[in-house]
Amino acid sequence: MAHSSAIYMGNTKSSFKKVDNWAADPATFVAGLCGHLKSDGTVSLASADGSKIGISLGRSLSSTKRTPFVREGEDVPILLTNGFTPTVGAQVQISTTTGKAVSSGTAVNAFYKTSTLTAYDEDGVAIADGAALIDFPGGL
Repeated sequence: MAHSSAIYMGNTKSSFKKVDNWAADPATFVAGLCGHLKSDGTVSLASADGSKIGISLGRSLSSTKRTPFVREGEDVPILLTNGFTPTVGAQVQISTTTGKAVSSGTAVNAFYKTSTLTAYDEDGVAIADGAALIDFPGGL
């Protein structure tokens, strides 16, 4: 399937997704970041804080302090670390501190469906480092 060279964060290009909503400030957990569940029930970007809950879809239209995270899905956008260009079909690695995709980090059960795409945040502002689409139909 062909993909355009641009992606609007907070949307998936596929209807296949399982999403959970967590008490997490969307100002911190912008769309495209991997979140982890801490033992106290709060969400963190740091992998040392707990198990992965999914990739953030960012803020909702209701402007609450809750954020949806995709725990299983296809064509899910993930933010890229500056200077990183993913290879289609390669396994996704997540930064242990930022929640972004990196060349060397924590490997997850996901693969790149695209290389770097021009990305726009929920306000339509271009994101400098870009994003890629990933598939993880069995969860991260």
